[in-house]
Formats: sequence, C-alpha cells, structure tokens
Amino acid sequence: MGCPKCKNRSVHSHGARSKFIQPHQCQNCQHVFYPSVRRALRLLLVLIVIAGLSPWWVNRVLRLLMARPDLGQPVDAIVVVGRGSDYNERRAQAAVNLWKEGRAPQIFMSGANDAPVLVDLAKQMGVSEAHVSGEACAATTWENAFYTKRQMTVQTTSPVKPKILLVTDGLHTGRTTLLYRNFGFEVIPHPVRLDFPQWRKHIIREFLAIMVYIKTKRVFPPRPEDYQRAETMAEKRVVDWQCLDMEKAFIPHLR
Repeated sequence: MGCPKCKNRSVHSHGARSKFIQPHQCQNCQHVFYPSVRRALRLLLVLIVIAGLSPWWVNRVLRLLMARPDLGQPVDAIVVVGRGSDYNERRAQAAVNLWKEGRAPQIFMSGANDAPVLVDLAKQMGVSEAHVSGEACAATTWENAFYTKRQMTVQTTSPVKPKILLVTDGLHTGRTTLLYRNFGFEVIPHPVRLDFPQWRKHIIREFLAIMVYIKTKRVFPPRPEDYQRAETMAEKRVVDWQCLDMEKAFIPHLR
C-alpha cells in the first residue's frame, strides 16, 4: 500500500487502532489518509459503471447471439409483438410494408390490449381482412410466443418449422427471438426503431426481464408441464377475455 499523495510505500498506522476505519500516515510526507475509505470509493465507482452499462451489454450480447441477417427471402408469416399504445403505429407500418413487399402472405398480431389496435391499423393501411389476424390473449413475451404457436394458422414452406419475420423493437429483439425459437419457429428479427425517451424507459426494464426469465428458466424451451399449465390458463382466458375476436376482445388493463 502506498501513499496517495507522494506514492511512497513507507506508511504506518496512525493514531489509536480503530475497529472499522484505521487511518494511515506516510513516513515520507506525513500525509494522513484512510485506505479503507479510498478502496470502498473505488469499488463503488466500479459497481456504478458496471450497473450502468450491464443492461445495455446484456441486451446487446443476447441480440447478437439470437439475431440472424434478413436476406430478403419470403417467409410464412409476419408476426408483430405488441409493446403498448405508443408503439403500435410504427410496428403496424413496418409489418404492412413487409407485407406489401411480398415477404409473407399473412400478418399475425400478438398481445393483450395491442392486437385489436394493430389489426385495425393494418386494415387502415391497406391489408385485407383475409391477410391479417391476431390474438389479444398474451400478457407477457413468453405468452406472445405461446399464443402465436397456438393460434396462428399458416401454410409453412418448410417441413420442419414455420419461418417468420418478427417485428418488435431493438431492445426486445434478443429475448423475443429466443422465446419464439424455443416454441419451434425459425425467426428472422425485424427490429423497429425506438425514440430515445422510449429506449431510456425500456433499457432497465428489459434487462430486469431477461434476469427474471433466466431465474425462472423461461429462457429454455418449455417443458410438457409448462405447456399443460399454459393450455389450462388459455382455455379460461379465451372465454373470459374473448381475446381471439378482434371486435369483441375485452382485456383487463395489463400495462
């Protein structure tokens, strides 16, 4: 341990020995300092930096691991995951643009409170009723993937798994892509830009959601008992919420 002032390493304890904070004095310049406090401040600074950057890094790494490049190939369906009323128009427009480019014959909207609005927006933007559908049952990202698998009907071009373009925002891309893959989809992410206030609002929330999903093991493919539990809940929810009818859906406030 050296003196923080003159860097001399000849230091010794100064004054009465303390149980908690022991001052030290440099034998060269006689500077008195508290090494334990300095170490604590350095550690605190490191923790603040790590805590401040970790949400971005965790999300970025997950997105890089999950995302695959979009080569412009046709897919079986365009799936839009809702995030809330402030995000619907931009997501609907992105999905409609992909549909008009001929990327997929079908658009499927997913999310309680969002799907009816997204379906209506897509129709207003020129998508015929026969080519857009959705479910207003999903209250979480895991449920988005579950109900999409349960309710979306498409003719797949692949004999193995349906291929989808997944429309959500960049922060949500990594986790959503992982979950949809766990449910048997081949996923090509199509992230939609967030404004900075929206990004700032969701960066910590998304980081915490990733941590919760890791802790609850929902980052892994669902087990048979997970399916059974979700199916039991779905049967009741479909009746109570009428969440498969975009005209009648009644969903409790969830966001």
